[in-house]
Amino acid sequence: MIYFGASDVGLKRKENQDNFCIIENQHHALLAMVCDGIGGGKAGGVASSLAIESIKNAFLQAECFKDDVAVKRWLYKVIQQANDDIFTQSMQCMEYKGMGTTCVGVFIHQEITYIFNVGDSRIYGLYHDLVCLTEDHSLVQDLLKNGEISEEEALHHPNRNMLTNALGIWDSVKVDINKIKGDYRSLLICSDGLHGYVREADIYRIMISSKNVKEKVEACVYQSKAVGGYDNVSVILLEKEEGE
Repeated sequence: MIYFGASDVGLKRKENQDNFCIIENQHHALLAMVCDGIGGGKAGGVASSLAIESIKNAFLQAECFKDDVAVKRWLYKVIQQANDDIFTQSMQCMEYKGMGTTCVGVFIHQEITYIFNVGDSRIYGLYHDLVCLTEDHSLVQDLLKNGEISEEEALHHPNRNMLTNALGIWDSVKVDINKIKGDYRSLLICSDGLHGYVREADIYRIMISSKNVKEKVEACVYQSKAVGGYDNVSVILLEKEEGE
């Protein structure tokens, strides 16, 4: 597996409140995740950093897992712990009150791929076509599911950034955890600084290009800024090597 990640403040924000990590542990498991902070001042950046550090540290200390149940149980536990860490910090410091973060990632263990999601950051899988593998935890997604708005209306909805779920906002959190089909060519993890402004057709075009992994990530960041750079943008690309 070849991988690369990058994060950029964009053109409109003063601070980058996104954080990401790509790391392998002693059992040759791979963890890659993106967190997009929310909250006033520096609070969003604090929340996303806390989430990354909490889950990363747990990953480095994790034992080798026996089966799917053990993996999913561990993922839920460490994400809930990250939620507790952020929630506790927000209760102890008025400057951080109300802070939170999205959290989306890929966990690969013994050639089996799992994904997890809280909030509206996303994972795309390149199979025969580009497939969004996560479901946004947002007001607009709920309206779409209930048939109250169209796809076109969703793109321009005034509350399209309103989350219904995030780490650190409440004392418990809903986490989507799934095992996915392993016949993908690549996986892209991103904050809404990419998918919220760049068309999926353009993301697909970049992912199938002849560029290397680093160049594809840089092209995604460039495209986000080319259409306005309205938000921080973070992108991780995991790509299978030939014959993998």
